[in-house]
Order: sequence, then C-alpha cells, then structure tokens
Amino acid sequence: MVPGDLVISPAEHKSRIEKIRDQLRRSRSAALYLTNPTRILYTTGFSHISTERPLALVIPQDGSIFMMGPHLEEDHVKQDSSLIGEFFSYPDYPGTIHPIRHFVKILKEKGLAGSKIATDSFDGAAGGWGYRGPSLRDLLKRSKMVDGKGIVDNLRWVKSRQEIYLLKESSRWAEKAHDLLMENIAPGRHDALIGMKASYDALTRMMKKLGATYRQLKWGLSPVDVGCRGQVGPGSAIPHAVFSKRMIRRGDVLVTEAGVEVGGYKSELERTVVVGRAGQRERKCFEVMLKAQDAALGSFKAGTPCFQVDTAARKAVESTGFAGTLRHHVGHGIGIDGHEPPWLDPGDRTIMKTGMVFSCEPGLYIPGLAGFRHSDTVEITKNGMKFITEYPRSLEELTV
Repeated sequence: MVPGDLVISPAEHKSRIEKIRDQLRRSRSAALYLTNPTRILYTTGFSHISTERPLALVIPQDGSIFMMGPHLEEDHVKQDSSLIGEFFSYPDYPGTIHPIRHFVKILKEKGLAGSKIATDSFDGAAGGWGYRGPSLRDLLKRSKMVDGKGIVDNLRWVKSRQEIYLLKESSRWAEKAHDLLMENIAPGRHDALIGMKASYDALTRMMKKLGATYRQLKWGLSPVDVGCRGQVGPGSAIPHAVFSKRMIRRGDVLVTEAGVEVGGYKSELERTVVVGRAGQRERKCFEVMLKAQDAALGSFKAGTPCFQVDTAARKAVESTGFAGTLRHHVGHGIGIDGHEPPWLDPGDRTIMKTGMVFSCEPGLYIPGLAGFRHSDTVEITKNGMKFITEYPRSLEELTV
C-alpha cells in the first residue's frame, strides 16, 4: 500500500483469493459460496447493503469469480469491483421465481451441481429483513455442501500491513473526533446533540483533508461516529446503553466513544470522562479501572493464550473490592468488523500471534453511580503490544 491509499489494494485482494483457492484445493471443494457482506467485502473489496434480497459471491477453484444478485446491484458491481468477472441478476425478491431458484440454475450452468461446495450459508442467502426461501442445499441435492465460514474468517485473524495502516488512519481521525467531543461536553447539553456536532465537525475536517482519496465502504449515514450513546451519569453503568433521557450534569461520569471507518476498517477508542470534579468514589473507581487496563495491556504478547489477558485484568481488580463490578470480558478482535474473534475471555484459549489486533476494555459498572471504561485498540507484537489508538488516559486529562 502506498501512503495515501485508503482502501485495501487490488493486489492484496487477489492474494486473499489465491489463499482461498489453495484451501479449496486442499479440501477438494469446487467452489466457495459466500453470502455474508463482511466476507464478501474482505475478499473482493465490494461493499453492499445486505437486505432481504439474496446475493452470493462464488469463488471457483479455477476460472472467473462470479456474483448472483438483484438487478439493482448490477451496475454497482460493475462500477466497484473489477475482481468479479460476471454478474447474474434476477428482477427482485420474492419474484415470480424465487431468487434461490435462479441461483441453482446458474450453478448448474457453471458445472457446480453435483460438486462439493463450501459455503457460509446452507440456505444460500444471508437472511434477515423478513427473508424466506427454499434452502439451496435442499435444491442442490446432488451437491455436497460443507461449512466454509472459516475459509475466510481464519484469514482475518492476523492483520496485514495494509490493514494495520488503515486501522492507524482510523485511529488518527477518531482521536481528532474525540478532541472535538471534549470541546463540546458541558452541563445542560444532551449527549446525542454534542455527539452529532462533533461527528459533523470531524467529518468536515476529514473530507477537507482527504478529499477524493477517501471512500466510505461500510453502510452508515456517516463514517464518523463519536459521542456517549446514552452512557451519561448513572446511565454509564449500562455498558450497551442506547439513549439518555437526561442532560449532562456537573459531576457526571461519561463513557465516550469515537470510531471512524477508513477502507472498511474501524479502530475502537473509548474513554471515561468526568464533567466538573470527580468525587472520591468516582476517583477510586477510575483508578481501579485504569489499573485493570494496565494489567491487561501488560499481558499482551505473541504466544500468550487469550484468556490470560482477561485473567490479568480480573486479578488486578480482585484485591480492590470491585471484582463484582466487572460485567464483560476484557476485549475482542477488531478489524473489518467491530467485534471479531478471538475473544479476551476465560473461555478462549487461542494463542495470540504477531499482527493480531484487539480492543482492550475492562469495565467497572456500579448501578446508580456510573460506569468506568477505557477502550484502546492494540496490535500484538513479538515482545508485547503497540497502541494503535494513542489518546490520553489519566483522570486529569479526561476531566472537562
């Protein structure tokens, strides 16, 4: 990747496809049939809005890659993906002939009926949005369909240099967006409104700086998302809050987040912010949360089982009397999806490898008081880890 390029290069996509084809040959599968939009984006660079309308990408062992989908996507594919050699369209869903029956016809014409086909959906469609239809596996009775989700997903665990570059660019703009959020936080304001303003201002600056080099790939009204998401005051004790009914008040603890999509990738930056002055109890909780994150960060290293990171954070909290306030595992893989395996969880024994990327976000949640959580995105190295997100972590620097 040449600095300035803000998408994965065609050469890297071709390399991914060759790795997939190598796996198909080893498993003696004739093709990989994909329906999941994230897997399609990772493989080809083609991004689309997955709806009730079935769409599938087929990667044969040899020959042209082809896609089957609704007519409304035909020009989109031709415009945005040179790697997809052919597109076979149907009018719309559900149609007088169901789309999956169209797909069966194409697969037969391609000589794949009766072959072993790896897939991420035995139904033949991603589903959702009220979708109903016959199963592709039932209609292709002569074919042997096998689970192929891991063919793509396992490639995603270790990030390439291009992926790390995009995550760092994402972090760079997320940090600027969070600075703007901090400037807008004040008592008497609603978190949704200050988040919208900071997001707008950050996107304006980003588009002015990047111009035509930037291309949004993930579905959303804006590639910039910064705010509190309802994690305001006592509402910050709900890790996945959605909306707050109250205005920000002096003394509130806020859990903030900033994410910017670059080339389909988004880093994770979250901070605990105090409005005004932290009380004694809030200060203590903040210190314990930071202690837990420091312990987790210190345990990252290639060759370490994922569960040990979670263990390190929990041990750091046990002696403080706050052990019961930990409500979730310490973190997760991150990249083209916001949450990806492996998981920093007691039940995950995956061995970390150089180039894996994780969020690190142990959180303390005290009902009626507040929640306390920093989240940083880190890259695993041979001897430890590197921060991808580089943002202040101390209480003094995060007091408005």
